[in-house]
Amino acid sequence: MGTAELTDKIESLSADDYNMVIMLVNRLTEKSDMDGLQKLSEDQLVEQMTESIAKSKQGKTKSARDVSRNMRDKYAV
Repeated sequence: MGTAELTDKIESLSADDYNMVIMLVNRLTEKSDMDGLQKLSEDQLVEQMTESIAKSKQGKTKSARDVSRNMRDKYAV
């Protein structure tokens, strides 16, 4: 999957899911400098997000909406 295709998929997410993806990318970007986490190239990021999308489609992960709802319920955010 190329960058353009991944961008299209991200842009087609619901508002909640899109905001969750953007928040996670921003947090990972900020933390990569501070915590010694590996910085990913654009190709590596596309590969990891492609794998994540595939796992999600196979039902191996929870949707961002479900995770967000559970966090709000659990922590009253």
